[in-house]
Parts: sequence; structure tokens; C-alpha cells
Amino acid sequence: MKRQQSSASNCVLCGASQTLSVIIHNVRYRSKTHSYCTNCVLRQHPGTFCPICFELFDDSLRPNLRLMCVRCPSIAHRSCALPSTDDSAAAAPAFLCPTCVDPNITFFKPPDRETGACDVESGKVLVAAAQIAALSMSRAAAAARFEAERRAREAVVAKRRAKEAVENFEAIVAMEEGAMTEQRGSSGRNARRHAPS
Repeated sequence: MKRQQSSASNCVLCGASQTLSVIIHNVRYRSKTHSYCTNCVLRQHPGTFCPICFELFDDSLRPNLRLMCVRCPSIAHRSCALPSTDDSAAAAPAFLCPTCVDPNITFFKPPDRETGACDVESGKVLVAAAQIAALSMSRAAAAARFEAERRAREAVVAKRRAKEAVENFEAIVAMEEGAMTEQRGSSGRNARRHAPS
């Protein structure tokens, strides 16, 4: 039987294939596992990292320290987008993320052909995409574990109910057999009483 290899070695969005210069990540996205190249991982998760320094966000970043793109959900550190302004400044100019400025932007630049080394920015891009992929898969694993535990609890309850139903059935059968035995015994005594001597 011939296996499909496209899902494991090609990006499902742009079709890029796994090579030394293109890395494919497994990402859980909208309840399904997909294979995305580094660029597509970042394009699919615009609000999880700063598109300038490529650091992932955590929940501790205060709203006044971030800027949101006016066209998409991308969020940047205020210090990265506006390095010369004060963080306490009330109004910030409209921010357009690099993807909205240039839709054909490529975050990850292939390594140098001669040395095989990538630049620092591409290294940060690769790390950000790998962290997003790892985070999405760990969330999927936690959700699967929760679902398995829930189903195990349901199975225990169903087993207990089935056992109770069998015990109730056995009790009913025993009662009916006892009643039938008693009825046979009483009909036998009645027959002896009415028998001619």
C-alpha cells in the first residue's frame, strides 16, 4: 500500500518541502495536526510573537508595552516597534506589522550555501516557530490526556451501572424462581389434600 508522504514532508499551506533550508514543523491548529514550514507557522500565529524580535509573548506583558497591528492580530513590543519613544507615552502611532507592510515577506532566510550557517535573525525565527509548534503540541497532548481521563471516568461509571443492572437482574430472577418454587410446592400440597383417599 502506498503511503502519502506530502503531509509529513511538505508544508500544507505553501507546499514547501523539507530540505536543509526549509524546516517543517508539526503544529496543532484548529483541532487538527498540520505540517507547516517555519514561515507559515509564524503567519498562522501572528499574535503569539513579536514580529520584530521574534520573542514569544506570555500573559505578563502589560498593554501599554505592546502595539497591535491595525490590519491583523499581530502584536509587537512597543520597544521593538518604536525604539526611540518612551514606554509611558499615552498615544502611539498606528502600527503595521512586517507581514501587512509586505505580504510576500519571508521570515526565515535559508542558511548560507557555503558555510551552512544561518544568521542570528533566522535563528530567532526558527526558535520562535519551534516554540509555537511545541506549545501547540503540548496543549494538544494536555487536551488529549484530559479527554482520556474523562472517558476513563465515564467507563468506570458505566461499568458500575452495568454491574448493578446485572445484580438487579439476578435478584429478580432469584425472586421469580423462588416464587415459582413456592407456587409449585403449594400446588403440590393442595393436590394431595384434594386427592381421594
